[in-house]
Amino acid sequence: MVLLIAMFVGCQTTTVRGPGRARTLTRFEMDAVTAGSAIAINVAAARAIGSAPQAGVLGIASADSGSSPVSGAPFLNFANSQAMASAGNGEIAETGLSGSVSVDSANGGASIEAKAAGTGTSHAQITAQLYGISTNRGDVVFGSVTAAACCGSSTTAQIKADGEAGGPYTRQLQAASVSDISGQAQRRVDIAVVSSALPILDPAQALVTGGAARTSPKY
Repeated sequence: MVLLIAMFVGCQTTTVRGPGRARTLTRFEMDAVTAGSAIAINVAAARAIGSAPQAGVLGIASADSGSSPVSGAPFLNFANSQAMASAGNGEIAETGLSGSVSVDSANGGASIEAKAAGTGTSHAQITAQLYGISTNRGDVVFGSVTAAACCGSSTTAQIKADGEAGGPYTRQLQAASVSDISGQAQRRVDIAVVSSALPILDPAQALVTGGAARTSPKY
């Protein structure tokens, strides 16, 4: 039997926008996209070995400063990093990616850096979707990372996500889920980081403050 190798590394679409202009970057500029105080980065790789291997990667990164990519939204900065790597249809499937977003303003700045890897015998896939937004009141970064692989005793899926915030008032939320069943590995991490120059209201307080007034019935 002849073994073939399919391997892809890189990203496909990268754009940068400043006031009044937008352009697609060259392959030599794709390591990091910067527009003002918004930065988006992603790198993905996939490798498959077998008789008919398949592997592919997709990366999209964009950064906006001084103008909002969403009509009517009061964004000062916007960063978006999305990446996917998939490998399979062979005897070895390996994927890996890293991505990050950061935005900075008078609120102190916030950033997320994420890495993921998956290794299996028949299939491995990882994805990352990260976003960053600056408004007059806060810098917010958030996103999700997933990793899945199959099959066999050597199957692994790993995710590491870290956030930072530099303002006087900050908050970070992170949730992770794990599923390992019959030689299959799945991971997911959701993360959000907020930096603000003003106090951040606790979600429970916001619920109480914003809730409708209730009156106890009289019997």
